[in-house]
Amino acid sequence: MEPVTKTQPATGSSDWTRLTSGTDHDWRVPLLWLSGLGYNRAAPTELLVRLLDIGETSMLYRHDLPDGVMDVAITHRREDVRTDVATICGRRLSPAQAERLSGASPEPALRERLTGLAAEGAVARRIRRGVEPAPEPYAAPPTTPAEIAAMAAEVPDIAPDRLTTALWWIGALHENPDAMRLLAASPKLLVRRSVARAPRLPADVVDLLARDEDDVVQLFLAESCDDAPPEMLLAVAGWWNGSFSFPGRPLNHPNFPRAGLLRFATDPNPRLRALAHHDPASTAADVERAAGDPHETVRRAAAEDHRLAAETAIALAGDPEEGVRLRAWTNPALPPHALVPLLLALRSAEMAVKNPGIPVPVMHRLVDYATPLLHAAERRAGERTAGPS
Repeated sequence: MEPVTKTQPATGSSDWTRLTSGTDHDWRVPLLWLSGLGYNRAAPTELLVRLLDIGETSMLYRHDLPDGVMDVAITHRREDVRTDVATICGRRLSPAQAERLSGASPEPALRERLTGLAAEGAVARRIRRGVEPAPEPYAAPPTTPAEIAAMAAEVPDIAPDRLTTALWWIGALHENPDAMRLLAASPKLLVRRSVARAPRLPADVVDLLARDEDDVVQLFLAESCDDAPPEMLLAVAGWWNGSFSFPGRPLNHPNFPRAGLLRFATDPNPRLRALAHHDPASTAADVERAAGDPHETVRRAAAEDHRLAAETAIALAGDPEEGVRLRAWTNPALPPHALVPLLLALRSAEMAVKNPGIPVPVMHRLVDYATPLLHAAERRAGERTAGPS
């Protein structure tokens, strides 16, 4: 079940005022607020733009920036911001965005960098995640069934535990259903894994790959293919922890079967127990039960659910397992009196400031307070670089 965001705490709370009193924290803590605030999903566009204006660009690593933030960054008056756009986002900029960035950048070194990034970006847009690049820009895949079969026969055998990406020439054939049927029946494991990376597949091919004896074939199907079947997605969720390349899969797959997950609330497999509160019929009581589970996998999942009771969120924020603590620190169920000490501690400030329960006016006050400290730190760094006069 999707988390329900709770009402934000009142901004006048004395807990919030501690943040900018200047007496409770290391001077480095406000600098961590600045780098973490860009990842707060409740931070509005105007606050993110304020961060760009002081040169804080960590947010550019996000793929879900609000509309308009990237547009501001692309044409920003600060060269360092535009340089970071080129460095961090260059390969994922659209041709129109890259052109606007180039037009806003008179600096010769940056324009030279952009020329190279434009070419890299054009290649990157032709490559799907999990598919290796072609050996050369104009490499062509086989076309006839005989050519396809011959090329598949030349693919080397691999051990099941080998890390793999899809072969480029199979990736180039992903939109060819007849080629996918031919290749999905291959005895070569790397060939079948490469087929499973296709974004869409015929029903008979999906059925064949979903029953493949190789777990990674099923995993690739769950991560990449919109047609992956519900029962296979659930099976993969029972053993897969997730990856940075395909975040959220298989749970966020549109075909994932959420209805009925409560039946796993007492399952021996902790990965399946961790799914139970995603059932649309689940209640806050189900989340509370998960929060008290002896296995950290289940508690980690519960720590992200916004239906947690405040006292439970506080308990999870002090959990012995780091993954549980980090998730609880960003849960808006955590009340101000528990969140503020985390915001003031060097070990937790950067993560805790991502909590969407922080009222927007408080976020702005954090930026107000931290900006002079950032400028002072930059001056000190400049003086050290310059050395004695």
